[in-house]
Amino acid sequence: MKLNKNDVVLFSGDSITDGNRGKCMDCNHIMGHGYQYIVASQLALENAENMPKFINKGYSGERSEELLKKWQEDVIDNKPTVLSILVGVNDGGHGYFTGITPEETAQRYETNLRAILEKTRNELGSIKIIVCEPFYYPLDKSDCSYKFTPHPDGVEGPFRRPDSSDPEDSVAYREAANARIRAAAKSIAEEFNCIFVPLYDKIKENAERSRMEYFIWDGTHPTIAGHMIIAREWLKAVEND
Repeated sequence: MKLNKNDVVLFSGDSITDGNRGKCMDCNHIMGHGYQYIVASQLALENAENMPKFINKGYSGERSEELLKKWQEDVIDNKPTVLSILVGVNDGGHGYFTGITPEETAQRYETNLRAILEKTRNELGSIKIIVCEPFYYPLDKSDCSYKFTPHPDGVEGPFRRPDSSDPEDSVAYREAANARIRAAAKSIAEEFNCIFVPLYDKIKENAERSRMEYFIWDGTHPTIAGHMIIAREWLKAVEND
């Protein structure tokens, strides 16, 4: 993607985007790790002569509602010319714990995402907006070790995957809610003339030649291989726009 001298690319979302980013001007860590780091790295190199800027405003654990509350400070005030949004998986988890239906959870997500995009269009006009498809995958719990990830099991000590203790009704709820959230994300992206990045099926396709844990290690968070899929699909969607 061609970027100009005054372009600012901002990534917004939850922990998948946060990537344990640094909260100070340490350029080793300020973008965090993950797809946003891969995308920013490629775009920065390709457009170095114009010196575009890159911002990560992802927050671990956040939902669409929480992003909306700080949207003015995090996004509008930074005046990005390219905006990427990946949020939704935590909406499903929160809906389960608050006792509302998957349909209600998806409706709240849709309301929040629409408010986010309305505010962005009203304040920043023709900014290029990329909406990434949220995803969630129930995993096989017969073996909750890390041996199916891209890293040797036990290399940093004996751990069990965090999803190993998730109740089955929670898993079923989050899967149902995410299906509706994915549909809402695509519909609203089209409504506001955004670029939509399909991810759910792309990750599933890759898992068929391996295991899902190699790409999504706890049902929610991507591994290095999973982040590479997101980065690849992000760049492809933007180039094809």
